Amino acid sequence: MKKNQFAKIKDIAAGAVLSLLVLVCMCRYGEIMVLAESLEESAVSQEAELTAPDGQDTGAADTAQDAAGATLTDGIALSDAPGSYTMEEGWTLDETQSSDTVSVYKKEGSADVMETSTISCSYMETNYSVQEYEQLRDMLTNNLLYSNVDAQISTSAVYTLAKDYLYIILVDDSSEDYRDIYNYVVGDYRCFCVQVKEYRAEAELASSQDLQTPQEAGQSVAEGFEWTD
Repeated sequence: MKKNQFAKIKDIAAGAVLSLLVLVCMCRYGEIMVLAESLEESAVSQEAELTAPDGQDTGAADTAQDAAGATLTDGIALSDAPGSYTMEEGWTLDETQSSDTVSVYKKEGSADVMETSTISCSYMETNYSVQEYEQLRDMLTNNLLYSNVDAQISTSAVYTLAKDYLYIILVDDSSEDYRDIYNYVVGDYRCFCVQVKEYRAEAELASSQDLQTPQEAGQSVAEGFEWTD
């Protein structure tokens, strides 16, 4: 009798241990599935942030926005401009290329020339505060790397005269007769963008005559920018 009771107790204990093992395995499986879902969501989020633009040429305003990536919204209307800047001497507004959200400038006397250097000024909203300028910088750079695989990309940073962070990205594709320079003045959840499309021949001519190049003119505009609100 005692042997039968001991055997029953042994069987009950074995069943309890087996049930406990099954329960532990189910919990671990649930944790693994939750972790996998979390990792998948994180990967999708990062992919969305670093997705390259479609590469279509839709004008100066769209070019600046595309290069910045998905975290930048449509350009802010210039009539609601939250800052002010002064264009360098010798540059005039090209009304045919400008719009409500971007002002495009050309050298005086080049208004009717299509393949000539331009300086485009616009405002954009971002998902980053001033303190998060490093995340904004990385996002801008990564998107340009993805969308300009054949270009050499170099970066630098300075401060504006108003002590705002100014991030500069130079995109140089040797197969093209021009290069693009992006100057971003960082503000709270917004930035002021000065995009320079600099034709090499014009830059070389200006340098040979000890004159300001389009790149230098664009950077001077950005360095003199001030937020007004």
